[in-house]
Amino acid sequence: MKEQQTVQILQEIAEQEIPASLDLWPAIRARVQPQRRSSRWTQLMPATRLGWAFMALVLCLAFGAVAYAVVPVVSRLFQQEAGLRHVEQANLVQELNLSQTVDGVTVTLERAYADANRIVVGFTIKAPNGQRYDAYHHLTLTDMAGTVFSATIGFGVTGQSDILQVSLPPGEGAYVLAFDAAPVQSAPAELDLRLVMELEKFVLPPAALEPPPTPDSPPAEPPMVVVLEPLPTPEEEAIVGPFTFDFSVPFIPGRVAEVNQTVEDAGVAVCLERVVVTPSETRAYLRFDSPGGEAEWIPIAMLQAPGEEDEIYTGYVGSYGPASYQYGFLAPLYERRGEWTLTVTELVGTDLAQQPSEDIRLAGPWVFRFRVP
Repeated sequence: MKEQQTVQILQEIAEQEIPASLDLWPAIRARVQPQRRSSRWTQLMPATRLGWAFMALVLCLAFGAVAYAVVPVVSRLFQQEAGLRHVEQANLVQELNLSQTVDGVTVTLERAYADANRIVVGFTIKAPNGQRYDAYHHLTLTDMAGTVFSATIGFGVTGQSDILQVSLPPGEGAYVLAFDAAPVQSAPAELDLRLVMELEKFVLPPAALEPPPTPDSPPAEPPMVVVLEPLPTPEEEAIVGPFTFDFSVPFIPGRVAEVNQTVEDAGVAVCLERVVVTPSETRAYLRFDSPGGEAEWIPIAMLQAPGEEDEIYTGYVGSYGPASYQYGFLAPLYERRGEWTLTVTELVGTDLAQQPSEDIRLAGPWVFRFRVP
């Protein structure tokens, strides 16, 4: 997706879903930072300006304010990201079309895809009376042995998007969510999975329902800062479900480069343990000890693959253990073989002891050259 198009999409999201007086960023930052160790994917951080735009899309998804992609709707969603577009065009996506209806609300699990880096599901929700329901906080994916796959990133569409030429009736939405497939052992021919979700009725906060000011209105109040407190337990009628889907999807193993290189710069030793390449994503596993202090650190990295020497890929990062990080590049690089280069340009730490918290940047670079079979 072009950066200009992404910016346009974000502008459209803001105009449709978020009132001009609503400033969520201070609350988002205050809420997310203390919880960074609560799951392996709470440290998603962008590496470029385009990365921040993509991160904003993910945050919009988490807060139920999405107006992103949908020739069926879910298929159109797959077209909006390079890695998923590649597996779509290669006919690697499994069509499922499994539907369940509870209390008049219908969820259809339309399609799924799985490789050694991620499992992706696409589904739609249709609710009566134009009411919107979301599943973001009430959704789990497991295999038949009970292994839980953590959610990573996703996107969806509700309502109208002129840029993406999408117009859904009220009460309908389409979504694509990805899960970390790292817990899959060996290379099975297919995965037997269970997706369970409950839907929560979406209600705009009171501030979002206020009418826009008119020329005769008094001067606007200062921008409101929302403080996100723990949400109360929803009323019973606000939760619909559970919806349970048992399904199988072909599994594509990754091409693995066991790198185990350590490079030291700026007094910090960074180790690239291995790289896993699949049709939908390339995943690098990095490890380094904290440079010190109370800050929580993440690496900022970019990738060059053989074949197009001038093309550099940036991605997103998530932690998977103490001082250990997964760096995902959402690009179709499965057929690239030969010498690759991964460059950690800097380490960024967030000092949670400071109020407000401050970012600390430690410049590299840490350069790794390796071969992918």
